[in-house]
Amino acid sequence: MAPLNQPYDQFILFGDSLTQMSSNQDDGFGYHPALQEAYSRRLDVINRGFSGYTSAMALKVLPKFFPRPETATVRFLAICLGCNDAVMAGMYQHVPLETYKSNLRQIVQHPMVKIQNPRIFLLTPPPVNQYQLEVFDASEGVPHPSRTAAQTRKYADAVIELGKDLDVPVVDLWSAFMRYVGWKEGDVLVGSREAPNNEDFEALFTDGLHLTGKAYKIEFDAVMEVIERNWPDQIPEKLEMVVEDWREAPM
Repeated sequence: MAPLNQPYDQFILFGDSLTQMSSNQDDGFGYHPALQEAYSRRLDVINRGFSGYTSAMALKVLPKFFPRPETATVRFLAICLGCNDAVMAGMYQHVPLETYKSNLRQIVQHPMVKIQNPRIFLLTPPPVNQYQLEVFDASEGVPHPSRTAAQTRKYADAVIELGKDLDVPVVDLWSAFMRYVGWKEGDVLVGSREAPNNEDFEALFTDGLHLTGKAYKIEFDAVMEVIERNWPDQIPEKLEMVVEDWREAPM
């Protein structure tokens, strides 16, 4: 049992708006609160999502929030970036594919991260729905399409490749969402204009990009599966509570 004055180890969720908005439970489920519940009294699950950020911006902001070892221990670092990098070339947020991979590599290997030696996993950007994005792009005043299903897939594939190169586990959100709607390799990409709009797929997004509670539940399940497969000793049931159970608590 840890001393009472010792902070809880941290589980940091680092990403863009998909991470920032994962704390919202208005739609019935939030990925961040679900992780907090799973690791309650064991780890502090911290949302470090920055809406609109690309991998380049994330690399620069990391030193501003990532704790030093003398202040806290980072047990897990989950990195989910790419939905903004993958906007079409010429748009402000666009980050070329190879630069995106380089930025992610630098985040994983950042000195402030390495000194903590956390358990790191990457998450691919999920797919997008171009049918819904038409309305979203108009509301944002940006050219349509700002993103395409095909382009987003390239960025998801890049994360999988990088995970293999770095021997870092990957949560393949792109494939998890596509499996959910029954898509198979060789089919026309669900979410593209070449395929008809899919109501089950549409239900995963609020606007073609950002996620509903149903989508965050898919993400949560996929994350817990990757944790159990790669670090079975770190699933919640295997971790001691930081503060003792009430039966052992001092009166």
